[in-house]
Amino acid sequence: MLTEPPEGWVRPWWAERQLDPGSAAYAPEPSRVRYWLDAHQVVDTVLANTVGRSWTTVGLPETFDRAAVDPRGLVVLGDWSLDWWVRAGEEWVFPSRAAAARQRLVDGMPVVESVLRVGGGDVMQRVAAARGASVRLDDVQRHVKQQRGKQSAGDGTSAVPEVFVVEITNRTPAPVAVALVARPCHLGAFQHEDDEIWEWSNAWGIDKITVDGRVMTLDDGHHHLVNRAAVIFDRSPGDVVVGLDGVDCASVLVEAGEQATTGQPSSVSVSIGGGSSIPDSASTPRPEPASTPQPERAPVSVRCPQHLANAAAVFPLVAGATLRAAVVGRGSAFEWDDAGSPALGAAVLDAVPAVDRVANGWRRRVDAGCRLELPGGRLADAALAARSAQLLSTAPCDDGPGVVGPMLAPAVHTDAQFAGDDLVQLLALVESGVPEQVRDLLLRQAQGQDFSGVTTSMGISVTGTSLVLAEQLLSLHPDPAFAEAISEFVTSAARWLLRGRKELQEEPWAIREGLRAGYRMLLRLGVERAAIALQREAMAMPEALRVDVGATASPSFYRDRLGRLPWEASWDETPAPASQRWEWLSHDTGLWIHAAVPWAPPLPFVGAEPADGTPADFVNDTAASCGHDMVATALLAFAEARPAPGRAFERLEALVSVASPTLNWPTFMHPGLRTGTNGMGHDLMVGGLFVRTLLRLLVDVPDGDATSTGGDGRDAPSLRLAAHWPAGWLGQQVEVHNVPTWIGPVSWAVRWHGERPALLWEVVPHRPDSAAPTLSAPGLDPSFTATGWRGEALLAPPLVPPA
Repeated sequence: MLTEPPEGWVRPWWAERQLDPGSAAYAPEPSRVRYWLDAHQVVDTVLANTVGRSWTTVGLPETFDRAAVDPRGLVVLGDWSLDWWVRAGEEWVFPSRAAAARQRLVDGMPVVESVLRVGGGDVMQRVAAARGASVRLDDVQRHVKQQRGKQSAGDGTSAVPEVFVVEITNRTPAPVAVALVARPCHLGAFQHEDDEIWEWSNAWGIDKITVDGRVMTLDDGHHHLVNRAAVIFDRSPGDVVVGLDGVDCASVLVEAGEQATTGQPSSVSVSIGGGSSIPDSASTPRPEPASTPQPERAPVSVRCPQHLANAAAVFPLVAGATLRAAVVGRGSAFEWDDAGSPALGAAVLDAVPAVDRVANGWRRRVDAGCRLELPGGRLADAALAARSAQLLSTAPCDDGPGVVGPMLAPAVHTDAQFAGDDLVQLLALVESGVPEQVRDLLLRQAQGQDFSGVTTSMGISVTGTSLVLAEQLLSLHPDPAFAEAISEFVTSAARWLLRGRKELQEEPWAIREGLRAGYRMLLRLGVERAAIALQREAMAMPEALRVDVGATASPSFYRDRLGRLPWEASWDETPAPASQRWEWLSHDTGLWIHAAVPWAPPLPFVGAEPADGTPADFVNDTAASCGHDMVATALLAFAEARPAPGRAFERLEALVSVASPTLNWPTFMHPGLRTGTNGMGHDLMVGGLFVRTLLRLLVDVPDGDATSTGGDGRDAPSLRLAAHWPAGWLGQQVEVHNVPTWIGPVSWAVRWHGERPALLWEVVPHRPDSAAPTLSAPGLDPSFTATGWRGEALLAPPLVPPA
């Protein structure tokens, strides 16, 4: 069944707004879609999320699962979701309907904090992915002793699976009741093209819910979750309220509250403050709620053949106390048949770190790369958040990342995913100094390489893009051991690209740029004869694929194909017709930028046309596929970073001005509401391009890798620092540490002596015998040049732009 929850339900935030006639997001018309169900194509209507496609992705880099947290704290794991409701006094507050709600990231990391204003104070929810210590599957008591330090771990232990920790803290002056609610709701997260559903499973909803002590188990009726632990609480609930026969348990809770207010008997006993599940003496926060004896309760179950089962576990929460729960990941749930045991469930939750520790762990991961100390403000905050989110671009799959975002596969096209999306995201990791995940990914791909030389992800060749990624990784982070490990992979992949076979064929740009990258890596590996042979064969390929692998792409190369470059356009001239589309090029690799968009209007944003074949009601009644194209805007900023740094910085500031409260962007954005209209609600590609553009404006070595000129490194490279210096940074100190470049990690800082900036710089060369770079800082002083691996200079006062 593909529809929103029935009339009268508490719906997700996007549906509450989209179905409210008084909301600016009102767009009630359903879309007509086709999808496959049991080998039959079904034509149905569905209310698509077209004006509220905004959320925040959480997960861990080394695990498979990802969850989405919507703007009101709904935690969505694809087929079902976990909501949180609060009762203060005599009224239930539902976050999806509340006006007094706000959201942010904790310290810029993928830890989402949602706050409700209730009862003269705040109730705060925090959500983060975490992975804890090891527990014993066969002996819970032994695990408890082990936690107390009385016994070391031995055989029979198993690592705690990835969980999504939910913590709710009562910061009001009075006790409240909190309900953690399993919901058959989703984010309407389907892509749609020619009125067909793409990338959205129709197997959503919940068939059965059981709450037994501290553990809630689910059965979704589609064999995805079959009586597996879904939520583990840190205490037994004071009450469990279920919705029978398609009824929303919210109405049961509200009715029970109204009956209690009028003195009528009710079958539901919702306690607030020292209720039945917590002794009356619990007037202060307990450091170890799991250690408090819990009363035995009979299991509570609800089943619904329409997959609309829903249940609320209600907990009293005194002032200052915190409730913890762990949502078990989908992938992990398959491995945890015994996690439904209340005792073992308790051990699992006890082994999972608190959300504050999770945020600290994320910060250590980000700080392991380059460090940017920029003037305070949303741009600096957005840069930190985007860098941390990029760590979610990979996952330990056998054939590539392909979890949240787009795959590393150039042949897949949907509204939210274009050729090379993963390449952009993974390059952001490499260029920000966090190469470990990318290195592991490439090693996995090398191990899975076919005997013919092709590398695939989800059945599609990623051979060329993998070579581009590997070459950039080795250029910025030289590693002889890694180079040796993938040498055979490089040779076989280049040989396969030269064959130009049709099966699993990549796009022409991926083949050409993969051959360029393979040539440079062969030179780096010292096999010049193989590199020369590759160059000769690449020039003999059919015209569409022919490439001089020994030459770097030049502006004339772009101009021949575009007629003009983006930064050569006159913004005073009449914009091209909306039907005229352009393709841009990435200057760092020569890749065709894959977002086909109209010519940019004289605004920082790029507008997007409705996709061909999109149903009229889907466009006319909503902003789907319309409004601002965040991906194209970020792509254009990146392309302009070298020739027009001021313009690129303007686009970054424009992106920051419309970033969500959690500092991310959807694929397409409504021009008025500033919420997503199509594509992904949290598009990691926008964040990746934001990071790459900012780094290029701060540190850039535009001459390319030394291997492109024969590898001798005798020519002095050009090093450009501070390509643009915004007026708001005048007089402000800036520090940039360990930004990777092909000549070595670059660090610099600016100190002010009155109106004059003092620039200090240092480069740690990859090859100490190579020529020192020629330095410039055009954003601070266009006349300044210097040569050397390190130094300092007092520059002229910057020109103050006119008001």
